[in-house]
Amino acid sequence: MDLKVKYRYARAFVVLVAALITLILNIKYEREIVRSLIIMLVVIIVFYVISTIAIALIDKIRTMDTKVEKVEEEEAEEAQTQENESKENA
Repeated sequence: MDLKVKYRYARAFVVLVAALITLILNIKYEREIVRSLIIMLVVIIVFYVISTIAIALIDKIRTMDTKVEKVEEEEAEEAQTQENESKENA
């Protein structure tokens, strides 16, 4: 499964959870509407950027893992080929 499809809604989920927590805290501390909205906007932008970076890092790590697996498979195939050639020569 493609990583972008798998984590399609992760960014939105993180941003909405952060906005919900901010909303609850703004209500608890009885902040003014304008100040509350400014804080909410800043939180949404910050967590959007954080989640975008996190998803990009997850994507890079997963592609590195698949590259390592491919290299290991190629090395195993080369070793088998060399063993077969040495048996044929003997």
